[in-house]
Amino acid sequence: MTESHHTHPTFSGDFIVPKREVFAIFDMAKWYRSEAYDNYMNFVHRINDAVKGVQSNDSSINVSERVKKVISIFDEFESWVAEFPLEDMQEQRFGNKTYRKWYERLQERADDLITKLLPEDKKEAKVELLPYLLDSFGNSTRIDYGSGHEVAFLFFIYCLYSVGSLVAPEDDKAVVLRLFARYLRFVRLLQSKYRMEPAGSRGVHAIDDFQFAPFIFGSSQLIGNKQRLTPDHYLNAQTVEVHQRDNLFFEAIQYINETKYGPFYEHSNQLYNISAVPNWEKVNGGMFKMYEGECLKKFPVAQHFVFGNILSSKIQSKYVKLDEETRAALDKEKVESDKKKAEDATKEMHLMDAVKPMDPIEEDPIESVKPMDSIPEKTVLE
Repeated sequence: MTESHHTHPTFSGDFIVPKREVFAIFDMAKWYRSEAYDNYMNFVHRINDAVKGVQSNDSSINVSERVKKVISIFDEFESWVAEFPLEDMQEQRFGNKTYRKWYERLQERADDLITKLLPEDKKEAKVELLPYLLDSFGNSTRIDYGSGHEVAFLFFIYCLYSVGSLVAPEDDKAVVLRLFARYLRFVRLLQSKYRMEPAGSRGVHAIDDFQFAPFIFGSSQLIGNKQRLTPDHYLNAQTVEVHQRDNLFFEAIQYINETKYGPFYEHSNQLYNISAVPNWEKVNGGMFKMYEGECLKKFPVAQHFVFGNILSSKIQSKYVKLDEETRAALDKEKVESDKKKAEDATKEMHLMDAVKPMDPIEEDPIESVKPMDSIPEKTVLE
């Protein structure tokens, strides 16, 4: 099941409980050669293109009842945060244990919440959507959050499209600028409220401690922007504060400015370097390359992904064909190599046959040698 950049496939098969497929670094090829990888990247490209040049506060964005229904679950999620008082952190730097109470509530209610979002004939799909939603808000054991959890939520959205709870391309703009934006605001609340640790943070070498997608979609929004904002403008804190509600990129930068201290080039070196890129088109293209290389194709992230029938680990047809061609080429090479070895062996045998043995020596050369005449003894002169 593969989609084009402008449509989304409707899934109509059986639903199964998703399971892990990436257990070691050697399993990574199974992931990025899978139908799930191809379909997911097509999906991200599609919704990225949908918000190109569109401001977050654009009042003309159509928000369907379908999208509103999904957004509404965040009101419930947020109400649970208020129910549980924070525990004393004492000497802990990260991870308020109250988060685990919030997460337990999520586990208790997620099944019912998902069921309400699904069409009547697709209620069974909840078994596939549940793991993605549960993994969208961090890890309750480590009390951390990272870009892999963000991917899980985008997987969840992908599945909602696949079962008809969301419709492409009608809902695409609202999915990014209303639904996903609401998700970002909520996970930032969790991160700050519970002092969640960045999952697998690479410090200044990562684009951000927690998120990645807002920099993709936000850079798309800024293509051809009327304010003539260029990439180097986000280094100016005042400019960012003024335009933070206009696009997801500046909103993400504002969150960094509010939560980190010191010079920007020190705590966010990757973003600082990206500010030198001349235009937003190149930033957007570069973000996709970085997203694949630094997030999706990293084992510490991909090892947690699970695959069902909607997001399938089945190999893409193009790789099936490529593998067949590769095997055929290797088989042909082996046949030619074996043929050459056989020919060389035959030639060697012919050469051996052509070599004549030496004629036998009739006389023993030693026996034919006459002994030297004895040397007469010298007369001793008296």
